Amino acid sequence: MPQNIQGRLKLFFGAFVALVVISEGALYLDLEAQRQDAQALDLVGRQRTLIQQMTRHATQWSNSRQNDELANLRAAEATFDLTLFTLREGGGNASYLFNGVILISTTRDPKILAELGVASQMWKDLRATLGTLANSASGSSDATALLQIIQNQSAVLLQQTDKVMGAYQSAATEKATRSRIIIQIGFVTSATLLLAFGGWAINRSVISPLKQLQRVTERIGENDFDTQAQIEGPREMRLLAQSFETMRNNLLASKTEMAELAESLERRVAQRTRELEALNEVSREIASHLDVQHVLDLVTEKTRSLLDGEVAALCLMDENDKWLNLQSVNGPKESIIGKRVEVAGSSTDAILHGTQAQLCNGKKCLSGCGILSDDYIASHIIAPLQVGDCVVGALCVGLPEQNRYSNESSSLLTKLASVAAIALDNARLYAQAERVATLEERRRVAAEMHDGLGQTLSYLGLSTEQAMEFLANGQSKIALERLQKMRNVIEKTTGEVRRAINNLMDEAPLAFDLSVRLHSAVDEFTANGLSVTWQAEADVADCPRQVAEQVVNVAREALNNVVRHAQAREVKVKMGKMDSQYFMAVEDDGQGFDSSQAEPQGHFGLQIMQARATHIGGRVQIESTQGCGTRVTLVWPPVGIGE
Repeated sequence: MPQNIQGRLKLFFGAFVALVVISEGALYLDLEAQRQDAQALDLVGRQRTLIQQMTRHATQWSNSRQNDELANLRAAEATFDLTLFTLREGGGNASYLFNGVILISTTRDPKILAELGVASQMWKDLRATLGTLANSASGSSDATALLQIIQNQSAVLLQQTDKVMGAYQSAATEKATRSRIIIQIGFVTSATLLLAFGGWAINRSVISPLKQLQRVTERIGENDFDTQAQIEGPREMRLLAQSFETMRNNLLASKTEMAELAESLERRVAQRTRELEALNEVSREIASHLDVQHVLDLVTEKTRSLLDGEVAALCLMDENDKWLNLQSVNGPKESIIGKRVEVAGSSTDAILHGTQAQLCNGKKCLSGCGILSDDYIASHIIAPLQVGDCVVGALCVGLPEQNRYSNESSSLLTKLASVAAIALDNARLYAQAERVATLEERRRVAAEMHDGLGQTLSYLGLSTEQAMEFLANGQSKIALERLQKMRNVIEKTTGEVRRAINNLMDEAPLAFDLSVRLHSAVDEFTANGLSVTWQAEADVADCPRQVAEQVVNVAREALNNVVRHAQAREVKVKMGKMDSQYFMAVEDDGQGFDSSQAEPQGHFGLQIMQARATHIGGRVQIESTQGCGTRVTLVWPPVGIGE
């Protein structure tokens, strides 16, 4: 047997291939035997056809005495005689087959030979009778009798041919069954023996050595490094055992080294834990403040305290990324020699484009931000302040003594710089958010004044002019009515001003009936003489205050524009719902205008309407043609509206 696993596997697979080849050969021989049996059955079937042909030719010869019929009869006799000889002796020349030659092994089956013997004797009798018929006179009574005998002998011979065919079929079936059983039993037996041998070989060559290695591995897992790995088996397993033994020796050598490192590692972990706890505390304190300068001062203070430095400084990059400007320092005043340093071309530039803090433990190192004096840079560290991929500044800490800082200190400053950068960015974002909120509130108040006081004052101005005209024309009664309406508007406006002040002081979300508020706004303009038709196709009874105010103010602005500029005879105000969105439309039949032109200087009505629509997630559509009226449509989504 080969001494290695590869050779043993080759032997096993070679034996398996040989078994498959032998099985295929046996199947081929069995198929060849079945083919010969089929040819024998074909010959027997051919004999039946020849017997019928001879009977037919004999009858036609007896009736017509034509030489062609006699020749056909003789040819059929010769062919039958040849097929019978082939079946009994094996081999022969059969002219009816395509290749002209047929080889059949000589049968040894006694039953087939017995039936063929009987058929041969019957054939001799039939052949003799056919010869007598060929020599008899035409139309004689002997010829008629001979023809009757031939028909009887042919029928008997046909029955015997059937017996021969049955014997052949029985023998072929028995032989095929026997061959199939022998082949199957042989293949299964050989395959079983081969698999058993393969299993034994694999167990001895692979599994058993691996179990030995497993036991050695378990002992190593139990911290037993003294047991040697001695494996018997193929060459590959012995090489594996040698490699395993080398590993065991290395682990044994490392065990002692690891024990020595464990003590020092525990000390370093304890120290690192204290540093991280301090860093976490510093991070929470820095991140809890949102004032930018206060954050900067906290960063330098905590950096100096955490790293036991004499001075800590923080510089920020200017807008052009060319200068680092000193923003905060914690330490003696004499430690600072400058307020800014140029970045381009200096060693600080290379440090800022890195991701880790740089450690310097000698006077040959340049100072961090370029603002520390020589007395405080014997040992110092500088770390970049980065927000994402953007460098916003640098943080440095220094000492007069050399070799005071280590790589752990550098890593600690890197983490502290990251926390400081995030806290600084948060403080800046908070300051920006406050400015944006202030501007937004200013815009909102301006829009409220424009749509509230501005529109009311415009209305009062128009009403005052009308009242003066009525007085000038002597229509004092109408003028008094107009003044009474103006007084009512002033009282209502006073209430709205108080409500606006309350809204500024109280931001609690209140719900309004938008349909009622729009109808009320329409009634105000109707009372002023404007012909307005109100139509509500959708009822919005529970509408957020912010949405209701914006929609009503847009409607008022549109109606004010109609009063001032449209010269309309009829105005329609409609509110409804279309395609899952709400809309409010103000349509007039006035003179219209060119909507593609910008608003005149000092007029902001359309701009404010667009801003109000954007505030509630909607849009304003203005359709106008000179001489054909104007349609202003506000569309907004049903966000925050109870349906």
